[in-house]
Formats: sequence, C-alpha cells, structure tokens
Amino acid sequence: MKILYAAAEISPFARMTVTADLLRFLPASLQDKGFEIRILLPKYGTINDRRNRLHEVIRLSGIEVEVGDTAESMKIKVASIPNAKLQVYFLDNDKYFKRKGLFKNPKDDTFYPDNAERLAFYNKGVLETVIKLGWEPDIIHCHDWPAGLIPLLVKTKYKDEPIFKNSKIIYNLHHPENEGTADTAKILELLGLPDDVDIAKLTDEGKVDLLKLGLLYSDHVVTGNFLKDEFDSVFDDLNVSPVKIQGAPEDVSTKFSDYYKSISK
Repeated sequence: MKILYAAAEISPFARMTVTADLLRFLPASLQDKGFEIRILLPKYGTINDRRNRLHEVIRLSGIEVEVGDTAESMKIKVASIPNAKLQVYFLDNDKYFKRKGLFKNPKDDTFYPDNAERLAFYNKGVLETVIKLGWEPDIIHCHDWPAGLIPLLVKTKYKDEPIFKNSKIIYNLHHPENEGTADTAKILELLGLPDDVDIAKLTDEGKVDLLKLGLLYSDHVVTGNFLKDEFDSVFDDLNVSPVKIQGAPEDVSTKFSDYYKSISK
C-alpha cells in the first residue's frame, strides 16, 4: 500500500511542534511494516544540504508550480531520516523557502507576509511532484494546517488526474493551535481553482481557515495525542466525527497500520 505524507515539519530537518517528532518515527515504522511511504516537505533555508546529505533527484527536474499568474520552478531533493531507511523529498525553491524561519520570521516571531504564496506553492507542489513521480498513492495523509489545502485541491483542481482517482485523504490534526487562518481569500485565488468552485463559499466573512478546509474536503479525519476538546465545536459545525489514534509511538504505528487497511477496503 502506498502512503503519501504531506507535512511542513519532520525531525530532524524542520520542527515547529510535536508533530515533527511523531513524523520522524511513524512513517519509518510503517515502512518497516511493509507500507510504501513518500514524505514531501518544504526545503527551508535552515536545512543544510551537506549536513543532511541532500541530493537532487534529476528525473524530477523541471517541475513548475503555478501560484496565481506566476509559474515557479522547483528542484526536488532527497535525504534519508537518520538511522532509518526512509527517504524524505524536499521541495526546493529559493524564493519561497530560502530563509531562516519556517512560517514566522525568527527576528520578531511574526508571520511572513508572503505565506499565502508559500503555502499555495507547497500544497500544489506536493501534488505536482507526485504526478511527476508517476506514483499513485492509496492514501494521502495530510498533517495539521499547513497541508490543509491538499484535500481541497485533490477534490477540485486535480479531480480528473488519474493518479489520484483511487486515493483516500486523511486529515490528521496533532497540535491544538490553529495558525492557518487568513483575513482575505488571496490564498484561494492563488490556487487556480476551477471556475465551478465558488471561493466565497470557502470563506467565512471573507476569511480563510486552512484547517476547516482540510476537514471539509478530506475523506477521513484523525486526531492525535495532544488534542483534547480544542476543535470539538469545529467538528460539530462541520458534522465531522474524527477517529482518535493516540498512545505511545509503537501503539500509534500499529493503530495506523490497521486504520490504513480498514479505509482502503
């Protein structure tokens, strides 16, 4: 079974929250159980190529991602998680990711003003990379608010892509803080969504919530160890019934192995 992991953090390469620590262990342990895993992560400026032994995947060169009216190219680099045989693919674009912070400027802890473009690029870039790979995922496993646009994109802009026709989408919330909100619909306008998608219906008084969009367009929702009742009102409003997959890392690995198999039947 092929599982695509879309996350903006994974230790030791990039860390914002505890999600990064889980993702260092979980995909590798699932690969040991026989799953075929691909992880796609932004190549932030804090990730040193030499220290982490990154190298470019030449056969994936030439990928372009449309962000609004601009086509941005990227390189795909790969490295292995230390002490594991699992490879991580990095989306490398200097314009959006060659900087010292992930989504916040470390000098003043404020969000970068071009985060809408950066998130649009990353979410679309994940899917464009998978298409270029020619690798058909059985499950697309999206983690927290930074990957919240992928379910929307798969169900709208990429709905006719054969490579995603049988893919199930899991949206996994780990962290109790939602930082994926925007005061305008700019990020949705940058995605190049089909004409039959009414952007106004994807906003709340003109505001965009990536976490809510992830919940709305995914096939399955999972909550992790560090969530209690923080999003219960959102789940109720959207009529979402999440599955709790929690526990020690080894237990979570076994539970996800069973869960993947159950939703793929």
